[in-house]
Amino acid sequence: EIRAKLARAIQLVGGAPTPLVHSGGFAPWQSKRIETHISQNLETQLRLDDLAAMVRVSRSHFSRAFKKSFRQCFSRYVMSLRLERARMLLVNTEAPISQVALACGLTDQPHLTRLFHREYGAPPNAWRRAHSQMRQAAEKTA
Repeated sequence: EIRAKLARAIQLVGGAPTPLVHSGGFAPWQSKRIETHISQNLETQLRLDDLAAMVRVSRSHFSRAFKKSFRQCFSRYVMSLRLERARMLLVNTEAPISQVALACGLTDQPHLTRLFHREYGAPPNAWRRAHSQMRQAAEKTA
């Protein structure tokens, strides 16, 4: 309301009206804090209530603002980051798949396998073999 009055006053004195912007998402500081917290704590249980309290909003507002700011719901966003981390660990380490699952905050190897296969079209072990062969071939040509 105050912004609307200011915009009208500026328009009356000959200035250009400023567009009223209300995205419904998080403020930049909130988005940055959320992103940082999630990426630093992927291996732990991330609770929506905890993150909402961290950025000082209600649970329902957090859910709406998260979807608006990150273009997907909280659980899907976290899962996509966990699967991306798993993919990177599979390519860059020789850690057992069960350890990769735990390092990504997933409950166990079957959980990782099911989600990974759904997302990337192959189970983690097959995906690792295929990509390690591609990496070895690239290293030989370099």
